Amino acid sequence: MNLKEIMENIRFILNRVEKEELIHVEPKTIAQRAYELYWKQNCEYGVVNSFSEVGGLKFNYFKVLEISKELPHKWNKICGAITGAFYIFAVTLPEEAIESAVKEIIEFHNNTKLPIFIGNKEFEIPKVAVGSILCRDSIINWSKAAGIHPRALERSERCARITGDIAFKTAQILNKHVGALTEANI
Repeated sequence: MNLKEIMENIRFILNRVEKEELIHVEPKTIAQRAYELYWKQNCEYGVVNSFSEVGGLKFNYFKVLEISKELPHKWNKICGAITGAFYIFAVTLPEEAIESAVKEIIEFHNNTKLPIFIGNKEFEIPKVAVGSILCRDSIINWSKAAGIHPRALERSERCARITGDIAFKTAQILNKHVGALTEANI
């Protein structure tokens, strides 16, 4: 899926959700909760519901499931943590800021050696820049570089940690905009 299609999906989302006020959120707290929520459902659930639980957003994963059925471009091949970030950007950011936020989260995911977040300390999880937002490609690229089978428990731990990483980065991106809005109102 290309950026044009991603942005078409986000515009679709914008027409179906109420904007919610941006608030400053603590990235470490959001990351920890996203990591925990991954284990309850999946990566998209972890990111979205960490912002509803910790950040106080009314928007949650049930709304994601409802909207996802109607998206113009199905993004079920994209890492769910990233699509979770896309939803949070759509709900909270000014429309003119969304595309740069989308590019920033994609750049972070593709070019940063992840995971950075430390979850279950029993596992030593290799950090790899995977070069793709597609879930399958991300997992395969990481598995090859790390020498770990894609169905190993370490891979699940890796995905849970990346859910934390994406939630952390999403919070950082949102917090930049909260700061800009606060300064503009002074």
